[in-house]
Parts: sequence; structure tokens; C-alpha cells
Amino acid sequence: MDLRLEGKVAIVTGGARGLGEAMVVGFAREGASVVIGDILHDKARELAERLSSSKPKVIAIRTDVRKKADADNLAKAALAEFGKIDILVNNAGVVGDYDFLDIEEEEWDRVMDTNAKGVYLVTRAVLPHMIAARYGKIVNISSRAGKNGAPTNSHYSASKFAVIGLTQSLAMAMAKYSININAICPGIVRTQMWEELMDTRSRRRGIPREEIFARTVKEVAPMGRPVEPVDIANMVLFLSSDVARNITGESINVNAGSLMD
Repeated sequence: MDLRLEGKVAIVTGGARGLGEAMVVGFAREGASVVIGDILHDKARELAERLSSSKPKVIAIRTDVRKKADADNLAKAALAEFGKIDILVNNAGVVGDYDFLDIEEEEWDRVMDTNAKGVYLVTRAVLPHMIAARYGKIVNISSRAGKNGAPTNSHYSASKFAVIGLTQSLAMAMAKYSININAICPGIVRTQMWEELMDTRSRRRGIPREEIFARTVKEVAPMGRPVEPVDIANMVLFLSSDVARNITGESINVNAGSLMD
């Protein structure tokens, strides 16, 4: 299937590693130019330099999505370099694993500010340019936890539920401008976030960390395997293309069957 992404310009937050890196590589492979917005600037710059050895161009902008000035600068840098913004992927995120009564205010704010407020700030910076162009694709990365809460990451679940609510509201509001806005809900993907969860749960339960991951996959994924970053990247590419022009307001599961709705 030809996704016809050549010549498009995409912003990917949290694009330096993990899911975001797979997305950036996918966009570049499809011929899109990419702006990586990430607080891990050195890693983002290394990825951009590796991918920019041939066309299309990939650039990295130091971005803390919790800060309005950084979000505004990310959009400004994309426009200065490429003259337009066709696609935004709000991927930057953090996780925490605590019983609810052990979540301090600082920890609550850390997760909510990155996962929910960050989506708001970057989308707010980019959206006026898409409205002016009467065209755009926004893909927000939520989570399986954004549809089904878990007992030890209530603040993470709350932030990802918020992403789905914002996705649906904006999809309705922006439809008249031919802007498609969707969310993806990944299942168990062994990224840095899951490495952190494995460490926490291993200490809490006294079980080897590798066993934690294997048990979780076995218990929750009917297909018996974890999701790979490329699986999420492929769905991002599809939703960012005009092949998906009549899909909007959806929260699509990519989770090996761990949640079906």
C-alpha cells in the first residue's frame, strides 16, 4: 500500500528512542521529513544525523513538552526549516508505578504534566498552522491503561484516559478543517518505560525482572507475545496518511489482544 507520505513534514515528540525512534525511522523511510522533539537532545540529534545521511531531512529540537515555550519553539523550528507541518505525533510520555496513597503531588504532576499537559501544549502550538492549511494529521499515543485502569499506576492511567478524551473532543472540533485526530493504545511494549516498571515490580514482589515481563505477557496477551515498536510505528504511519482520511476520533488498540473493545 502506498501511503503517499513523501514530501510530508512530521513532528514526533519523544522521538529519540523506543516507540518514537521507530516512528521517526518509519516516516523517513516513507519519504517524510521529520522534526524530533525530545528532552533527550543528544540521542535525538544522533538519530537525526544518522537518518539525514540521505534525503529526506530529519532534525532534532530540544523539547520539554511540559513547557509552553518549548512547545511553541518546536512548531516554530519546524516551520522555519520546512515551511509547513502536516503531521504531529504526540508520543512523549513517562510512567510511574505506585499504590495510589503513595503517589506524592510531585509525582502526580510529573506524569500528568508530561502525558496530558504535554499533548495539550504541543497540539496547541501546531494546530493553528494546520487550521490555516485546512489539512493535518494528529496521532496521540495513549495506552491500554487509557482504557482499562490498573491498581498501581492510577496517575498514569488518568493521564492516558485524558489523552483519549482530548482526542475525541478535538476530532469533532477540527473535522471541518479536514484535520484527522486519532489515538493509539499500545499494549505491552518493551521500551524504557517497561524497563522501569520491571525494576519497580521486581523489587516489590521479589521476582526476577525478566520473569515479571514474561508473566505479564502470558497473563494479558492472548497472542502470547509483546508488541514491538514497529507495530505502533506502522499504525502511526497509516493514520498519518490520506489512506486513513475518513478515520478520526478513534482510539485504536495495538496490543496483541490484551484489550478488545
